[in-house]
Amino acid sequence: MAEPIAPTLTSTGLIVLGVATGLDPMQLLAGFIGCWWYNTYVTPPLPIVQRLTSGILAALVAAWVTPPVLAWVTGSAWWPAHVPRGTVGLPLALAAGFLTHRVLGPALLRLAQKKVEDIAS
Repeated sequence: MAEPIAPTLTSTGLIVLGVATGLDPMQLLAGFIGCWWYNTYVTPPLPIVQRLTSGILAALVAAWVTPPVLAWVTGSAWWPAHVPRGTVGLPLALAAGFLTHRVLGPALLRLAQKKVEDIAS
């Protein structure tokens, strides 16, 4: 029964980390929740330590990626002026956390491999 307490402690730690580093604590928490949601689809289930570690990494990625994407999306010409920026921030962080290990990580590895091959040739 130790498993339900781990996400609670981690989320509290993420909020403290967000306040200490200046990252948005709610985006950190949304990124963690998105990764935790993604981890429910992984088979076989990951050990709790690996789930927590991947969740913390995804939370950090979500907190760093969300503000520039949010600025780009809300600064676009098609964005309705009457819709506040804050309404899309948490869903973007949740999506970033969900996609960190399945989409963003492999894309960065492919980009790095391409750059290495360009340098080597």
